[in-house]
Amino acid sequence: GTSSQRATPQVVNSVTLRRPIIDEDVKKWFFNLFKVPESDGARVERYKSSDWFRNIKSLLVSRILKRISGHLLFNVAIAIVASLWYQLHPNAFLNLGTAAHSLSGAALSLLLVFRTNSAYDRFWEARKKLGSVVDCCRGLARAAPAGLPPLLAIEFGRMTVAFPYMLRIHLTGRGAQKVQDTSDAPDVLPFFNDKQLRVVDGYFSKPMAVLSIMNQILDRPEVTAGEDLQQTLKKTPARNILQDNVNQLVAQTGACERIQGCPVPLSYSRHLSRYLTIWSATLPYVLAPMLGWYSVPTIALICWSLFSIEEIGHMIEEPFIGLPNDQVQTKRVADVIKRDTVNMYDQQLGVNLAHPPSHSQLQNAPVYPAVSF
Repeated sequence: GTSSQRATPQVVNSVTLRRPIIDEDVKKWFFNLFKVPESDGARVERYKSSDWFRNIKSLLVSRILKRISGHLLFNVAIAIVASLWYQLHPNAFLNLGTAAHSLSGAALSLLLVFRTNSAYDRFWEARKKLGSVVDCCRGLARAAPAGLPPLLAIEFGRMTVAFPYMLRIHLTGRGAQKVQDTSDAPDVLPFFNDKQLRVVDGYFSKPMAVLSIMNQILDRPEVTAGEDLQQTLKKTPARNILQDNVNQLVAQTGACERIQGCPVPLSYSRHLSRYLTIWSATLPYVLAPMLGWYSVPTIALICWSLFSIEEIGHMIEEPFIGLPNDQVQTKRVADVIKRDTVNMYDQQLGVNLAHPPSHSQLQNAPVYPAVSF
């Protein structure tokens, strides 16, 4: 009886403590391996080396393949015709040999590399300009509560929040639309009053309209009303920062417009396209005598790789409108500026920029700072 009582907990413990045959982490990894990745425009997607299988699995639904499908099918059809010709009439087949394609392939590779590098430079420059916009707007949000009277500081802060959204609308080709008709309306409309909204809608370049309103705020006589010389001297550095950052935003807007409105020279793209089309269309007459019917999938694979590189260059050449899911992150930049500006005003003036207080409410509230350390 005693031995059976002692054996029972041992059996129970061996059952309860036994590990499963397949660990849950292994199951999760296995199922994620076969899952096609879904893109999320609000999240910054980064490539991981473990994504290789999912990238292969999603090849048939990739945007690049859809964009080059016509060109690719054209070359596959030529490869089929060439292989059929060689199988039926090998003596009459037009065998081009390997010398011409070997010599011209190096030049084609250089053209593709230069084309892709020039396109990526435009993408990277766009990212740097948007980064400068973030820095300038943070400088405005930091200096405005210290350099302007509370009511003007609040109005200036609301324009600071609105600027990156107007820049995003302008750069994505929606400048002719009214603000309320864009997808950014819920994010930015609370920061406009009716008069300002009419002014912005009257401009094609909406970011320049917002910058014009900022300049008008800085030039108002109320900026220095009721100040003595000591107060003016104390606030002058902050006001200089505001004007300098507004000027920088004008320059960054112009730089972004230059990227948007001045593509890679059309003659360069056309020459590369013609060169690549002729080179790939004549390739079956080199490979058919060597590979027979196997030349068809070989041609398809070679053309897919070369056409994809060319198409990637075309897409990243237009970083604001050519890439899917806002990969240059204009929406994220605008949201970051909005978040930081609203938080700075809440900390420094104790106000909500989306629902600013009236003049009488500000008179009864602490002016600056709202939070002391």
